[in-house]
Amino acid sequence: MLTSEQLLRWERDGFFVLRGFADTAKGHAMAEETIAAIRADPPSAHSGEPAYVTREELLIQPEAKPVGGAVHPEDHVSKVFNTHLAGHGRDFALQERCGAIVAELLEADVDVFQSMFILKNAGAWGQPWHQDSHYFNFDHQPQVGLWLAISEATLENGCLSVLPGSHRLPIQQHHPDKRPGANYGYLEIEGVDESTATPVLMRPGDLLVFHSYLLHKSVDNRSNARRAAMVYHYGRAGTKNLAPPDVAKRQEAVTRWVPVVRGWTRAA
Repeated sequence: MLTSEQLLRWERDGFFVLRGFADTAKGHAMAEETIAAIRADPPSAHSGEPAYVTREELLIQPEAKPVGGAVHPEDHVSKVFNTHLAGHGRDFALQERCGAIVAELLEADVDVFQSMFILKNAGAWGQPWHQDSHYFNFDHQPQVGLWLAISEATLENGCLSVLPGSHRLPIQQHHPDKRPGANYGYLEIEGVDESTATPVLMRPGDLLVFHSYLLHKSVDNRSNARRAAMVYHYGRAGTKNLAPPDVAKRQEAVTRWVPVVRGWTRAA
């Protein structure tokens, strides 16, 4: 069960951090597995494509702008989706501890429906202010994100920043990221008051639990090393996509619903 302090932070701030949640060896195994998949089907074989799907149903999204100093195929990649479908990524997503956290917050049976391994290589740009639920046209709101730090997340290498309490806002209008070379699908909320923005500094194995309405962004990676993370999104079992059929069809490439918790009941 979550503590009263964690539940308070969820209601008040829209997020909390579980320090040392996972063994760092598990994170390294996820990273090695993801890098192996990239090297088996590298971006160079899909030149010019904003994203491509591998035989294992992973969707790989290369960086849109040129990557200086890249040596290996993974140095050109921004994100790898669908990591919850197999291997170490699936094992972590389906573990009882993760399911219990989300089920308690949503008070329902839950599925994991999206995952992404974020490489955030040296020199990679950050992602502007956004709310994850803007991307999820679902009948049941909100969703819960679990953001596992694989490497350290610092101000220098592009940690997340959040606006505490912003999860109480409705979904805001999002505009295309106007930066030349911005990654495919990047949107932004314009005119955000950043006076209360809070950086989320994390060590490997820490887990950020956050509300899908929470405004958050990441800053550029100004370090000379990768800032890696695995991110999962969970929703209520039985959730339906309300997007128009053509949009819903495209979203299927990165939304794969897998059961995690069934038979949830409120603790006595």
